[in-house]
Formats: sequence, structure tokens, C-alpha cells
Amino acid sequence: MRIFASAMGQIDNVGDTVLRRAFLDALRGAGELQVFVGDRSDFYLSGLGLHDEDRVYRTSAEWRREISRSTLREASVYAFNAGEMELQRAYALRYLRLAPHLALNRLRGGHAVHAGFGVRQKTGWRIPVAATLRLCDLVAWRDTYSRGTMGLGRIAPDWAFATGAADADLLASTAARPLLAVSVRYNGRRPDDAWLAALRDLADTLELEIVTVSQIERDGPLAEELAVKLGGTALVWDGPDHLAQEQKLRGVYQRSLLVVSDRLHAAVIGLSEGALPLVIADAGLSKAARTLDAVGIKGATIGWTLPDPAALERRARDVISRREPILHHVVEARASLRELTRSIKKLTA
Repeated sequence: MRIFASAMGQIDNVGDTVLRRAFLDALRGAGELQVFVGDRSDFYLSGLGLHDEDRVYRTSAEWRREISRSTLREASVYAFNAGEMELQRAYALRYLRLAPHLALNRLRGGHAVHAGFGVRQKTGWRIPVAATLRLCDLVAWRDTYSRGTMGLGRIAPDWAFATGAADADLLASTAARPLLAVSVRYNGRRPDDAWLAALRDLADTLELEIVTVSQIERDGPLAEELAVKLGGTALVWDGPDHLAQEQKLRGVYQRSLLVVSDRLHAAVIGLSEGALPLVIADAGLSKAARTLDAVGIKGATIGWTLPDPAALERRARDVISRREPILHHVVEARASLRELTRSIKKLTA
């Protein structure tokens, strides 16, 4: 059975290719992968881990034509592109346009999979999207907020948890971790002077070297600015190749005790290499905090405004004291993703 899956993501976002690579790997074992990548360059594709036998589609016209042909001739699997869901009009209309295809494909014995999603914000457009999703065989969300918003499906970890160090290496690692990684989004709230002073004091107290990293290429200038202010070094993109940047990031995370970030996949990819997360978030659960909470990693959040100068250190020490159980939650998340993968394979068995 052929499996149709889009792997479109941001062209300068390592997290986008990491989570989609894990999703494609889960799908690949269930059938012949047909992957839509549009006009994405080979530099972006480097992070997807495509196989020679995967068929790649470069134009939306060819992609839509092949899906239409499949609907008329055979049973297939349609796999929605994993990632963040924006419940807006244009997004909902795309789902509604797919509904007839999903219904006809289901009548032919085909299937649909919608797994690895998080809802950004609840709106009324969830109603038509949820109606379309009732045509899917498997629906999974990466946090309880998203599941509650949509009213159907199950909860499963973000696909990026499936990547990184092997379980045994993750739990048994005794390698030195002399770094404190910092990843802050370019278009979000910036840490103020008091926050930066607390972070510098934390690094000094724990005898760690600060490395500011750029998960997304656009984060680069801010990473360099923060490196100067914090007396650290910066790791930014020096080319468009996703796999090369991912490998450099993982090299930092493998030597980091903590990853301080407001980016979801900085926290998740860091965890996949044994670095503990300290998520910066405003009041309420952020996307990153919700996703970690769903796999059992709680109490790893610190606000943008510190109640007192020692608050950051207290939170960091608490997280560090729970290193073993936190990493066990990562291993459990991977087991949950393996079970989800088996569920996908059963659809085409």
C-alpha cells in the first residue's frame, strides 16, 4: 500500500526536519512512501533522511494528481504533515477539501493518519477540522491541551523524541557536560538584563561555559548578541544544510548539562541527547512546556520575569536533581512512539 505524506517545513528550522524524519521513518515500515517536498532544496532534504526507494514529488500539481489517481484506483494511506496546527480559515478549508478524498479512500479500504500535532490556539475553526479528522483511522496529539481542544484522538509524544542517543546511552551516560546551551527565538520576548545576569551567575555557580545556539537560522543574530552579553560563544548557521547544522547542535547538546530555551525542539532535541530542559515561558503553559508535560516532564519552566535573583538557580538545581527520572521519561516517550508506529503498521498489515 502506498503512503502519501507531505514533509514540508520551514527552510531554516532544524526542528522541522528532525520531527518529520522521525515521522517518515515510522511511516516507511508500513508501505511505499510518496513524499511531497515541493520546492525545498536538497539542503532541506538532507535533514529528512529520505531513502532511495522513496518517491519524491516536487510540484503541488503532480502531488494532487497522483493523490487523485490513487483515490480512483487503489487503497492508500494519507498521512497528514506533522507539526503545529493553526486553526484558521485557510487551514480549515484545506482539511475540508481533503475530506472527499479521505472518505472515498476509506471506502476502498484505505486509511488516514494524523499524528504528531499540537494546536497553537483554540478557535471556532476547530469544528470543521475535527469533522474531517473523524475520517482518520489514527489521530494523535502531542499535548493534552490540543487533545482537549479538538475533542478526539489520543496523546502521543512529539516525533522528535524518537531521535538522538540510544536509550541505554542516554541513561548510562557519565560523559562530562561542561556546557550550558541557550536558544532564544528571534521574534519572541528577549531576556532582560536581570535575567541575563541571573543566567551568567548560574553558569558561574555550576562552572559551565555558555554556548548560545541557533535552532533556526533567523535566531542567529540574536544568538551572537546574547553570546557577547553573556560572555559565551555562539553556534549559528554557516550554511543552509539542515543535517550539518543538526549534527553541530547535537554535538553541543551532548556536552550540555542544561538547555535554556523558549523553543520546543531545542528542548526536545536537547533531551534526546541527555541535556536537561529549562523552558522559558510566560504565565500559562507554553507550547514547549505543554509538550514536555505530556510525557511526564514537569516543573521545568521558568518565567521571563524572575521573582528574585536566585529563582533561576533554584529551578535549575531542581531540574538537575531530577536528571534520572527526567531521562527515564524520554525513554518512555520513545516506547510510546514505537507503539504508535506499530499501530500505523497494523493499518496496512
